[in-house]
Amino acid sequence: MNHAVILGATGGIGSALAHSLAPKYRLSLVGRNLEKLKELSRLPNSDIIPTDLSSELEVSALFDMLDPVDLLVYAAGVIKPELIKTASSEHVQRVLDANLIGLLYTLKYAESRLQEGSRVYVLGARPELITYRGFAAYAAAKAGVKALIDVAAIEMKRKTSFTLVLPKATASPFWETVGTPPKDALKPEEVANAIWQSLEQDAKSALLVG
Repeated sequence: MNHAVILGATGGIGSALAHSLAPKYRLSLVGRNLEKLKELSRLPNSDIIPTDLSSELEVSALFDMLDPVDLLVYAAGVIKPELIKTASSEHVQRVLDANLIGLLYTLKYAESRLQEGSRVYVLGARPELITYRGFAAYAAAKAGVKALIDVAAIEMKRKTSFTLVLPKATASPFWETVGTPPKDALKPEEVANAIWQSLEQDAKSALLVG
């Protein structure tokens, strides 16, 4: 049975994807919310691993304990709108850590565990949906995410393929700090299903959903 690692498994999309993959993958579910991880542990073939992805030490330890990986999904992220003129260093660091730095640590230590022909999916954001007041740190982090996986795809092209997932607005816990999701917002399950279906196809550098 192939091994999938979902980082940010307790979020809306990460959790939905865990449910989609559980019947056919052995899952390692990674996140910081232990209570939500315990709920996901009821899925078949699932292990939960509480990890702070902003800690290089914890990410290194995570991949030291994992078996070879066939599928890796980085669905972690955080946003709390803050104007540039009032943004604290703590706010900026938290947003960068969850969305960008954690991904860099993940790719650094995952490389030795990724199987030949493995797939990596990273949750990104469409620029036109996040270029708004208060989104400076988040938009900058997501721009960095694309640049990071573009470089990773070059450095690791003989081993794995990278796909940047770009959904339209999705009704997930993300909106708890932003406001009310649009009426036509995607369900997390729709994004998870798009990822699931794409696994049956040749890898693409970007996956537009919605």
